[in-house]
Amino acid sequence: MFRKTKAFSFFAIIILTIALMSAGCSKNESGPITLRCAFWGDTSEIEIIKKTVADFKAANPGIEVALERLPAGDAYTEKILTQIAGGNPVDVMWVNAEQFYIYAQKGILHPLNDYITKDKIDLARYYPKEIEKFTVNGNFYVLPRDIAPVCVVFYNKELFNRAGLKYPASDWTWDNLREMAVKMTKKNKDGSTTFGFADEWGIWEPFVLSNGGALVDNLKKPKKCMLDSPEAIEAFQYRQDLIHKYKVMPSPAQMSAMGGMGAADLFIQGKAAMFLSGIWKSPYFNQAINKFKWDAAMFPKSAKGGRGHLISGGGYAMLKSTKHPAAAWKLLTYLGGEEGQKMLAQTGLAQPAIKSIAESPAFLDGKQPASKKFLLDAVNYGCFAPDTDKWQEAQSAYLYPALDKVWAGDKTPAEAVPQAVKIINEKLLK
Repeated sequence: MFRKTKAFSFFAIIILTIALMSAGCSKNESGPITLRCAFWGDTSEIEIIKKTVADFKAANPGIEVALERLPAGDAYTEKILTQIAGGNPVDVMWVNAEQFYIYAQKGILHPLNDYITKDKIDLARYYPKEIEKFTVNGNFYVLPRDIAPVCVVFYNKELFNRAGLKYPASDWTWDNLREMAVKMTKKNKDGSTTFGFADEWGIWEPFVLSNGGALVDNLKKPKKCMLDSPEAIEAFQYRQDLIHKYKVMPSPAQMSAMGGMGAADLFIQGKAAMFLSGIWKSPYFNQAINKFKWDAAMFPKSAKGGRGHLISGGGYAMLKSTKHPAAAWKLLTYLGGEEGQKMLAQTGLAQPAIKSIAESPAFLDGKQPASKKFLLDAVNYGCFAPDTDKWQEAQSAYLYPALDKVWAGDKTPAEAVPQAVKIINEKLLK
């Protein structure tokens, strides 16, 4: 899960359409089967996928697997579409929730309904929101591997102890966060600043959603962006105030002046008391932090008592163009199956999509962050991005440029956001 930076080109859509028209003309190959599988991930994920694939090959003689690690985010989607356009598509692919609807709209994914029925896969074992996310017009396309509420506030216990503050409680609020952040923000002897709060990128969704705001009018059939509502504007203003009024969050200019240092680096160095991201940061922090104890809490309630945040996550799908659908189904169920989810959970990198595994010691293992059980509840308060292939474009082309001005302190949310929303509704969400 991360901020997207650009929209997809019209050219990509054209070449995709041509590719899909020609995909059905290919003939089945004879001889041993080789499946190509595209994915993205950090070093922990790579090792798990390699191990899972090795086990799969041992259990399925005659099926070779060629793994293709691609850049994450928009670059991943562009590479997938380019391969399809060039007549060289993969067979199985990792699908992230944010990009899923782009693939579904273009018709490149193979429906899994018949395979689910034939193998008696119990979808009730998975988080219902994720099953709903990956279902379009009755067709189910992605077997979930993990789910990722973007609501994890990591905190430095040592800085809390020095300030004489209690650690974040399960019912803490925005005001608690701000008050804690103010008390822990200070200038250091070397001229640097220890900030009370930071986030991995400009994470605004939990502010809007917990304040009673909404991204769009209907997540499944969006027709109108709702980010100009009073609730949303108030939430954007609260986040801007953390940066410029209370100065407890680093501004974009301050981050740039640090020479490419990320906010996660600030947390590792003990120069950010709290850090908002997802559970995927845990393995990195466990490796990099040895000078202080840390833990995590769910993003706080708003002053109105509400909770809300975005959910990410994903799973595996087969492409409609694969020449070996039966073998591809075997592979994607192996990669996203029970053992694969247990292995991933044990790294601390991801919350399994199968609820019973998420609730088991495989995930709730007592390792830092020891309190991560709150993620089981966090799923109930979160939502996925809207089901439209226009949402990423709406954000990249119009919303993010407006918010950049807000976070820089050049404009207020009331000045910048409504105009962006107006353009989004006129051009993209009619």
